[in-house]
Amino acid sequence: MCLFGGETYELNALDTAFHLTRTSGGRLQVVHVASPPVLFEVLRAADSSSSGEGVTAVLETDARHLADAALALVTKRSTTHAVPLVASHHPILPDQALVTFCPLMGPVARCLPDAGRCVDLIVIGQDGGRGGHTGAVLTALFHTGSPVLVVPSVSDAPLSSTGYARNVAVAWDGSLTASRALRAALPHLSRADSVHLVSVEGMGDPYDATGEAAVLAYLACHGISADFIRAERVAHSIGHILLEKAGDLDADLLVAGAYGYGHMGELSLGSVSNHILKHAHLPLLLAH
Repeated sequence: MCLFGGETYELNALDTAFHLTRTSGGRLQVVHVASPPVLFEVLRAADSSSSGEGVTAVLETDARHLADAALALVTKRSTTHAVPLVASHHPILPDQALVTFCPLMGPVARCLPDAGRCVDLIVIGQDGGRGGHTGAVLTALFHTGSPVLVVPSVSDAPLSSTGYARNVAVAWDGSLTASRALRAALPHLSRADSVHLVSVEGMGDPYDATGEAAVLAYLACHGISADFIRAERVAHSIGHILLEKAGDLDADLLVAGAYGYGHMGELSLGSVSNHILKHAHLPLLLAH
């Protein structure tokens, strides 16, 4: 699934989703969510009619215009990537790459959970750290159960034309969240030329030889050869070090567990995940 609002910064993510679909022979669902600019209740209260029908009509008209513009871009990409655009009720055939377009209206936090719970992956574009779709990333991570591939508008190390990574860095600390991210990344890891597990350790931290051997053995069972890189945490944050190491390795994908928590109804990422999401200039595969 690809969340696509029709913005220019999302086109790289849309292309990546098409590449993955064509390579895997899968079915891509492009979801367009037209979010009201403010709470509907506020608009309805300001409307002259008691029922709020005037406001509803305006919102629905705007939503259709936005969806039509996004659909035009998806249609063009469908032709470019030779992945047929079909109706949502089109029969599902194995190994046949297809794309469908699903327009929704409402807040992303309400629309995305249902749309994203029965997919293998959610692809979301990010506009160079300016905050575009950050809320959607949080919703996808915490409310769908699906891994999220965050694709920047411009990447220092773009993914290959297959949509899969060639050189993968995996943030590894042995935690449950890191383990989930590792398993979610297996399709990328199995196709990569090189895989590096990056562990950021503080001074005096014990060396976990058993855990290291276990994860390498697990990857070997899937035919994946990987190496361990240990980075010492000195002056910079863990998130900074992970991105720095990914750059040193010329990685075109960073896999990381997304730590987070809720506070008074709001979703928040932990400091490491937040830093990575805000400052990464390469695609991120995140899982919670």
